[in-house]
Amino acid sequence: MNIIFTDHAEFRLLRRKILKEEVVYAIKYPDNTLKKHGKYFFQKRLDRGIIEVVCETAERDIKVITLYWV
Repeated sequence: MNIIFTDHAEFRLLRRKILKEEVVYAIKYPDNTLKKHGKYFFQKRLDRGIIEVVCETAERDIKVITLYWV
């Protein structure tokens, strides 16, 4: 499984002070997963709060579209 970050997601990482490792952890070990409008929403509780990662899937890749604090 390859996790690919869009330019938008890379920008959001910096802006929202979230680490790539935290996003990967949220995707691999989510506390909650929702599927809406063909996209996956992975939620994970971290020490600093809860993040939600919005992704699309294609064959063996997961594309991170955006991420934010909930």
